[in-house]
Amino acid sequence: MDAKQYEADIQYKGSFITECSFDNNIIDAVTDCELTHQLSVSVSDQISCSDPSKKAAYVRLILDGVYSLSDGSDASCKYHMALHGIFEIDKAVPDEDFISKLWFNGSATLYSVARSKMEVMSSMVLNHGKIELPMVNMYELLKAQSEKEKNNSSS
Repeated sequence: MDAKQYEADIQYKGSFITECSFDNNIIDAVTDCELTHQLSVSVSDQISCSDPSKKAAYVRLILDGVYSLSDGSDASCKYHMALHGIFEIDKAVPDEDFISKLWFNGSATLYSVARSKMEVMSSMVLNHGKIELPMVNMYELLKAQSEKEKNNSSS
Protein backbone atom coordinates (compact mmCIF):
# COMPACT_ATOMS: atom_id res chain seq x y z
CA MET A 1 0.00 0.00 0.00
CA ASP A 2 1.29 3.43 -0.92
CA ALA A 3 1.84 5.34 2.32
CA LYS A 4 2.13 8.70 0.54
CA GLN A 5 -1.63 9.18 0.58
CA TYR A 6 -1.60 8.81 4.39
CA GLU A 7 1.23 11.19 5.17
CA ALA A 8 0.40 13.72 7.87
CA ASP A 9 1.07 17.26 6.78
CA ILE A 10 2.07 18.23 10.30
CA GLN A 11 5.79 18.77 10.89
CA TYR A 12 7.68 17.99 14.11
CA LYS A 13 10.13 20.85 14.70
CA GLY A 14 11.73 19.79 17.97
CA SER A 15 11.18 19.14 21.66
CA PHE A 16 12.54 20.06 25.06
CA ILE A 17 12.20 18.90 28.65
CA THR A 18 10.96 21.52 31.12
CA GLU A 19 10.78 19.31 34.22
CA CYS A 20 12.60 16.11 35.06
CA SER A 21 13.28 14.39 38.34
CA PHE A 22 14.26 10.95 39.56
CA ASP A 23 13.99 9.85 43.19
CA ASN A 24 15.88 6.57 43.27
CA ASN A 25 16.65 4.21 46.15
CA ILE A 26 17.05 1.02 44.10
CA ILE A 27 20.52 -0.38 44.64
CA ASP A 28 20.39 -3.09 42.00
CA ALA A 29 17.38 -3.91 39.84
CA VAL A 30 18.34 -6.44 37.22
CA THR A 31 15.11 -8.47 37.16
CA ASP A 32 11.61 -8.57 38.65
CA CYS A 33 10.72 -4.89 38.44
CA GLU A 34 7.27 -3.39 37.97
CA LEU A 35 6.37 -0.09 36.36
CA THR A 36 3.33 1.99 37.23
CA HIS A 37 2.96 4.77 34.74
CA GLN A 38 0.75 7.87 34.34
CA LEU A 39 0.58 10.01 31.21
CA SER A 40 -1.34 13.17 30.39
CA VAL A 41 -1.44 15.13 27.14
CA SER A 42 -2.29 18.76 26.45
CA VAL A 43 -2.20 21.00 23.39
CA SER A 44 -1.45 24.73 23.44
CA ASP A 45 -3.15 27.54 21.59
CA GLN A 46 -1.38 28.54 18.40
CA ILE A 47 1.90 30.38 18.81
CA SER A 48 3.75 32.77 16.52
CA CYS A 49 5.78 31.19 13.77
CA SER A 50 8.81 32.55 11.90
CA ASP A 51 7.38 31.32 8.57
CA PRO A 52 4.30 33.39 7.66
CA SER A 53 2.93 30.53 5.55
CA LYS A 54 2.80 28.21 8.61
CA LYS A 55 1.07 28.02 11.97
CA ALA A 56 2.47 26.31 15.05
CA ALA A 57 1.54 24.98 18.48
CA TYR A 58 2.94 22.90 21.33
CA VAL A 59 2.01 19.45 22.56
CA ARG A 60 2.91 18.73 26.18
CA LEU A 61 3.27 15.33 27.82
CA ILE A 62 3.53 14.85 31.55
CA LEU A 63 4.83 11.46 32.65
CA ASP A 64 4.86 10.23 36.22
CA GLY A 65 5.69 6.77 37.39
CA VAL A 66 7.27 4.39 39.82
CA TYR A 67 9.70 1.65 38.86
CA SER A 68 9.83 -0.71 41.79
CA LEU A 69 11.12 -4.10 42.79
CA SER A 70 8.38 -6.72 42.82
CA ASP A 71 9.78 -8.38 45.96
CA GLY A 72 7.64 -6.23 48.27
CA SER A 73 10.52 -4.02 49.43
CA ASP A 74 10.33 -0.24 49.50
CA ALA A 75 13.03 0.09 46.85
CA SER A 76 11.83 2.19 43.93
CA CYS A 77 12.73 4.82 41.39
CA LYS A 78 10.07 7.52 41.07
CA TYR A 79 10.19 9.79 38.05
CA HIS A 80 8.50 12.89 36.70
CA MET A 81 9.02 14.38 33.25
CA ALA A 82 7.33 17.21 31.34
CA LEU A 83 8.17 17.25 27.65
CA HIS A 84 7.07 19.85 25.10
CA GLY A 85 7.16 19.44 21.33
CA ILE A 86 6.55 22.10 18.72
CA PHE A 87 4.68 21.28 15.54
CA GLU A 88 3.97 23.28 12.37
CA ILE A 89 1.48 22.96 9.57
CA ASP A 90 0.55 24.97 6.48
CA LYS A 91 -1.57 27.99 7.38
CA ALA A 92 -4.24 26.92 4.86
CA VAL A 93 -5.08 23.80 6.91
CA PRO A 94 -8.24 24.45 8.95
CA ASP A 95 -7.62 25.02 12.67
CA GLU A 96 -9.85 22.06 13.60
CA ASP A 97 -7.73 19.72 11.46
CA PHE A 98 -4.52 21.13 12.93
CA ILE A 99 -5.75 20.62 16.49
CA SER A 100 -6.81 17.05 15.72
CA LYS A 101 -3.39 16.29 14.23
CA LEU A 102 -1.67 17.83 17.25
CA TRP A 103 -3.65 15.60 19.61
CA PHE A 104 -3.11 12.37 17.69
CA ASN A 105 0.01 12.66 15.52
CA GLY A 106 1.76 15.15 17.79
CA SER A 107 1.20 13.21 21.00
CA ALA A 108 2.26 9.90 19.39
CA THR A 109 5.42 11.50 18.02
CA LEU A 110 6.27 13.17 21.31
CA TYR A 111 5.65 9.99 23.32
CA SER A 112 8.20 8.18 21.13
CA VAL A 113 10.70 10.92 21.98
CA ALA A 114 9.82 10.61 25.69
CA ARG A 115 10.37 6.85 25.61
CA SER A 116 13.89 7.21 24.24
CA LYS A 117 14.80 10.05 26.60
CA MET A 118 13.53 8.02 29.58
CA GLU A 119 15.66 5.04 28.59
CA VAL A 120 18.80 7.14 28.31
CA MET A 121 18.28 9.17 31.50
CA SER A 122 17.16 6.22 33.64
CA SER A 123 20.17 4.17 32.52
CA MET A 124 22.34 6.87 34.11
CA VAL A 125 20.33 6.79 37.36
CA LEU A 126 19.96 3.04 37.83
CA ASN A 127 22.92 0.83 38.65
CA HIS A 128 21.82 -1.75 36.06
CA GLY A 129 19.08 -1.58 33.47
CA LYS A 130 16.79 1.21 32.40
CA ILE A 131 13.14 2.21 32.51
CA GLU A 132 11.44 1.11 29.32
CA LEU A 133 8.12 2.89 28.90
CA PRO A 134 5.50 0.71 27.24
CA MET A 135 3.92 1.38 23.88
CA VAL A 136 0.66 3.31 24.33
CA ASN A 137 -2.47 3.35 22.18
CA MET A 138 -2.74 7.15 21.99
CA TYR A 139 -6.25 7.03 20.54
CA GLU A 140 -7.57 5.06 23.54
CA LEU A 141 -5.56 7.11 26.06
CA LEU A 142 -6.82 10.42 24.66
CA LYS A 143 -10.39 9.13 24.53
CA ALA A 144 -10.19 8.11 28.22
CA GLN A 145 -8.52 11.42 29.16
CA SER A 146 -11.29 13.35 27.40
CA GLU A 147 -14.01 11.34 29.17
CA LYS A 148 -12.34 11.91 32.54
CA GLU A 149 -12.10 15.66 31.90
CA LYS A 150 -15.80 15.78 30.88
CA ASN A 151 -16.80 13.92 34.05
CA ASN A 152 -14.66 16.19 36.23
CA SER A 153 -16.07 19.39 34.67
CA SER A 154 -19.68 18.22 35.10
CA SER A 155 -19.15 17.47 38.83
